[in-house]
Amino acid sequence: MVAEWLQQLLILQDRDSKCDGIQSQLDRIPEQIEKEQSSIVKMDELLREKQEELKQLEVRRLELEGDVEQTEATIIKYKTQQLQVKKNEEYTALENEIKTLQSSISDLEDEELFLLEGIDQKTAAFEEEKRRIEHEKSTLTSHIELLHKNFAASQAELGDAKSAVEACERELDPAVLQQYRYVKSQVSRPPVVVALEQSRCKGCHLKVSGEIETEARKGRELVRCDSCGRILYYDR
Repeated sequence: MVAEWLQQLLILQDRDSKCDGIQSQLDRIPEQIEKEQSSIVKMDELLREKQEELKQLEVRRLELEGDVEQTEATIIKYKTQQLQVKKNEEYTALENEIKTLQSSISDLEDEELFLLEGIDQKTAAFEEEKRRIEHEKSTLTSHIELLHKNFAASQAELGDAKSAVEACERELDPAVLQQYRYVKSQVSRPPVVVALEQSRCKGCHLKVSGEIETEARKGRELVRCDSCGRILYYDR
């Protein structure tokens, strides 16, 4: 039969383990929230970049419109000058300038048409991307809200779990509790209290000395593995 102090120690370890598990969940939640928020920020940045691209295309379109208007005004000016010149060579020179400007207008209008087609395509793609991103952001926002709720619930659960640990600690012999806490701070991974099976510690799986095994079998006093330092008990 397992000694009462050992039973209490195993109960404490179980409650400690629950606390550690809850704390581990709490530690991960802020990282998850930060990750989701970072994703939302990146999505917003992507939308702003695409909006800026559309804005620059629209600026270029307005520049082309301005260039066409300015060129048309120059043509009107040259045609007015043609009515005033008296020499044929001057008239011909102005006519050549007008033809050059008219050709330039045609090129500008072609560029503007090509640009308008690009703007339409990019606008449609932007709206589709915006809908997709807004949907993803909504999903992430809902997940963040859920994480906040889980964090609050886990905090309350951790409080209850710690109260259970404290209640268990009050039932333990102070010397035993001190040893348990010390070993817990020293071992690289749980559990702290492990069974002795076939002369081997179930924590490090190494064989213990005969003296340690004998004391563990008696179950009267706290015994530690002479390899890893864990607290041992013999499970009959």
